[in-house]
Amino acid sequence: MMIEPTESESLDSLDEFAEALLAIAREIDEKPHLVTDAPVNTPVLRLDEVKAVKDLDIVEGPGGAQGGCSPSST
Repeated sequence: MMIEPTESESLDSLDEFAEALLAIAREIDEKPHLVTDAPVNTPVLRLDEVKAVKDLDIVEGPGGAQGGCSPSST
């Protein structure tokens, strides 16, 4: 990750940012599951993309397929 602060950033704010990054690195070393299990505070944790492709479940909206994409138009 490349960080490019502007000239208006104070040395104190840069030091705080550097300390936050170091704290994150320490947390990763001590509790790696926090990174590997992320995200943990969202309605859907981790999507299973393989299952989504294999068990395709498409539901048309109230107006049906739009743009001539319905099977009956072919």
